[in-house]
Amino acid sequence: MGLTTDDFEDFIATDPADDETVPLGDALEELAVDIEVDSVEAVRDVRERL
Repeated sequence: MGLTTDDFEDFIATDPADDETVPLGDALEELAVDIEVDSVEAVRDVRERL
């Protein structure tokens, strides 16, 4: 079975709610979450709670 662009037609239509003036990278950055976890400290915290 091969896929063609017709198979993706429903997914590539533009959304009228999208602000296309914002570059994709900036839009993705707004959604990103910056998480810094010290895994050793996190394990110690869990062990202390137990």
